Amino acid sequence: MALLTLPRTHYQRVGEGNHSEVYHRPGSRWCVQVFKMDCPELTAAKVRREYAYLVEAYSGMPGLIPRQRLFAPADNAHISRVLLVKEWVQVDTSLPLNRIHGDDLTPGRRAQLQLFIAITRGLLARGATEEMLLPDLNDPRFTNLAFSTAGALRLLDTNRLISTAKLMRLPKGETLNLARRRIHARWLRRLMYLEATFNSQTRDDLRRDPLFSRYLALADFEALFNDSVALGELL
Repeated sequence: MALLTLPRTHYQRVGEGNHSEVYHRPGSRWCVQVFKMDCPELTAAKVRREYAYLVEAYSGMPGLIPRQRLFAPADNAHISRVLLVKEWVQVDTSLPLNRIHGDDLTPGRRAQLQLFIAITRGLLARGATEEMLLPDLNDPRFTNLAFSTAGALRLLDTNRLISTAKLMRLPKGETLNLARRRIHARWLRRLMYLEATFNSQTRDDLRRDPLFSRYLALADFEALFNDSVALGELL
């Protein structure tokens, strides 16, 4: 799908998702995210609201969320006509979170991940009784959560949050249907991977964890563990 708004010359395309592209001018402290036309559920107001939500939710990690500012020609402008200017994060490509172990990190970096896990668990726990929004951990290459070359953990994309509304509506005693709720299933798999890799949780620990067993039957755990192994995210 073509873009209606493109940055000026000297910008290089450095990323592409289902509904947007990211451009960066070499040497600049900022990058530009532009949105495609086929993104009806995303509005300028939603981008601003969810960004503010994440900043508040992760206020205990003030460096996690890159700074950003949305420029729109009008409040009701279609998302394809706006520009999102974001702080450029130079990612440390030697530390991809889906290919390293806890021992590969300095104590400071590992502590950052453990704090991120703790805050994220808190959002999921509250999501059982109130609608919460969860950060996107589902990108296929697991690059949305990354360390910068300065050693800071950063959440690079803040526009695709996952609601817990469907989880709230699960009847008591009923677990998640993995086929019907694939987005939530992948998200739980990624959080369990982070727990196993950076919090030293074993498979048995995860199976006994009430935060996960609320939504997953024993067979679901095995299916998600197998999915992680198939992707090289070893548990």
